[in-house]
Amino acid sequence: MKKKHTRYLSVAAYLALRFSLLITIIILVLSFAIVLLLRSNIRIQQNRELFFAMDRISSSFSEMISQNSETTEEILLNDELPYYILFSVYRGGSSVVFKTDDPFLPKLPVTNGRTVRYRSRDYFIDGDLNILYCAKQYKTDSGELFTVEVALNMDRDTSERLLSGLPRLMLILFFPLLLISFRAALLITRRTLKPVKEMIEMAQKISSANLSQRLPVAGTGDELDTLASTFNDLFSRLKADFDRERQFTSNVSHELKTPLAVILGHANLIRRWGKNDSVQLEKSINALITESHSMEAIITNLLLLARLENGVEKLSMMPVPVKPLLNRLADDTSVWSPETTFTYDSVPDMTVVTAEEELLYQAFTIIVSNSIKFAASLVRITVETREENMRVIITFTDTGPGIEPEILPHIFERFYRGDPSHNRNAGGSGLGLSIAKVIMDVMHGSISAGNAPEGGAVLTLALPAVQK
Repeated sequence: MKKKHTRYLSVAAYLALRFSLLITIIILVLSFAIVLLLRSNIRIQQNRELFFAMDRISSSFSEMISQNSETTEEILLNDELPYYILFSVYRGGSSVVFKTDDPFLPKLPVTNGRTVRYRSRDYFIDGDLNILYCAKQYKTDSGELFTVEVALNMDRDTSERLLSGLPRLMLILFFPLLLISFRAALLITRRTLKPVKEMIEMAQKISSANLSQRLPVAGTGDELDTLASTFNDLFSRLKADFDRERQFTSNVSHELKTPLAVILGHANLIRRWGKNDSVQLEKSINALITESHSMEAIITNLLLLARLENGVEKLSMMPVPVKPLLNRLADDTSVWSPETTFTYDSVPDMTVVTAEEELLYQAFTIIVSNSIKFAASLVRITVETREENMRVIITFTDTGPGIEPEILPHIFERFYRGDPSHNRNAGGSGLGLSIAKVIMDVMHGSISAGNAPEGGAVLTLALPAVQK
């Protein structure tokens, strides 16, 4: 059965759609806000015109009554009212029209000076009545009551008709505006994301076999350049890790190949004539035991490194006095290297660090054995301590030949012994100092190497100090 593939929007289309929707909604909201603002301003202007007309009409009518004039038409026509203002004047509270400019204007309730929208469907033969009116009752100086009613025909008001049609027009324009903004946003987004597409194509070509390739960097300094530079840095670190792993595999193979070859050689000797030659048999058995111990040491060290780095080795961190640990180190070293002397009188008795005691002692042992291994004569090891920034600095200085400058940057690399041929006669497997570094790392400490001005190697350890 053929598997169906779900098709998703591209990032460019997705961003363009969201952007166009946002822009369209913003335009519509602003347009409606502008319409409401215009409608409010027009309504204020209409109210002013109605109030002005009502005041003029009431003033004219009051003047007419006070003068006992019967020519009310002349008085009201001289008020120069706008042609679009409709009005009616009623005597008292009755519905009897005293004066009007539109006989079809109905008698409406008094609004006490407020404007009110009034609609009446099928009021006319050809349409509805749609007005904005204001009706107020007045009293003359003689106490006579009259009512003034003024109105605007909203169906004939140009601004009102224009504003009432705008919402419908904006809704009609919504989809064309959305489509146009989407096309424009999609074009801009695709151009903006073009470097991302190039990075994807380049990243798809990169594998463990060609980690030297890099993503293109435009040099603009923007976020995409930062992303490309970040990935390039990541590829550089991955390449370094892969190179180290390949070198590590090669070194392990080299380290194990030699003892296996020796074991195989002596096994063949025993099989051929060692059974009848007691000397050769004893020699071959000793060689087999020696090489087996050598392989066991390599495997044990590798397993220790793996457990420490993967967090399998559980640490028991506690306060560890440094002076007793150095006493133990000197006593144990004197058993297998009596000619080695220690000087650590300057280490205070109260120097205490936070560490796992046995792992710290193993790191000390690695440093001392490394100094003895590469020394050509008697070795004197001086240990000093000092406290800096809540950390105890422990310095081991020997009287050996020191570390060559070209070897110094690689001193903590696995299987590195400063000898490209990995000559086994140099001693050890080249894992000691790398184990010491991992030990210090898991105990939240650090280790560095250097040379003393007067000669000899200097190994410096830093561990968290215990507050007294």
